Amino acid sequence: MPAFVHVVERPDVRIVHSTRLDGDFHPRSPLNLTNRQALSSRLWSQLSEDHGVVSREVDGPGDHDGSTGDVLLTRAQDAVLGMWVGDCVPIVLLGREWIAGVHVGWRGARAGVLEVAIEELVRRSDPPRTAVIGAHIGACCYEFGAEDLSEMERAFGSHVRSIDREGRDALDMGALVSVELTRVAPGVRIIDAGLCTGCRADLFFSHRARVDGQRHVLAVWRQTA
Repeated sequence: MPAFVHVVERPDVRIVHSTRLDGDFHPRSPLNLTNRQALSSRLWSQLSEDHGVVSREVDGPGDHDGSTGDVLLTRAQDAVLGMWVGDCVPIVLLGREWIAGVHVGWRGARAGVLEVAIEELVRRSDPPRTAVIGAHIGACCYEFGAEDLSEMERAFGSHVRSIDREGRDALDMGALVSVELTRVAPGVRIIDAGLCTGCRADLFFSHRARVDGQRHVLAVWRQTA
């Protein structure tokens, strides 16, 4: 069953986190459309998620579905923004009126995707007040190559360096996104699912831990009053 996140500051917003029981939300899955409609009957927008910094403004339900990009923004009602992931970090950003959905993998983080998403909201005079972080792979399950880890440490700081359950070098994406959120959006309130996709095989898909081809989703929309 999906989990719903209630944000008291935004009673107009609905946020839902699927689990493996809700099926596959990979855009290439033949069941994606069926699973989307079961989670929310509204029209969805899902991007290609290429680990880049391209953002798309959704003017109405279903706008930009299937387009390239990693950031979705909208203030339209009943437009579902869906971030499909199998280990990367899905994030929902909430301003007073606007909402954004962000797909953050390590390459996207290195390219500045989270900063771009926040800047897009700031440019609309609606900086994020709340950030909801979905389930993602934890450092406990995320062995990371020494060269790439050193590059990430130089870019973000020593807090991103960790060790996995076997004592090997690991990347801590949770620490990375939390610190970046507070750096770029001071005062933002963070709601973190605190669940590792690698550890929780009962709930989530994981490409890294289990080579799963399926994807779960973090979805958000503004409800019609």
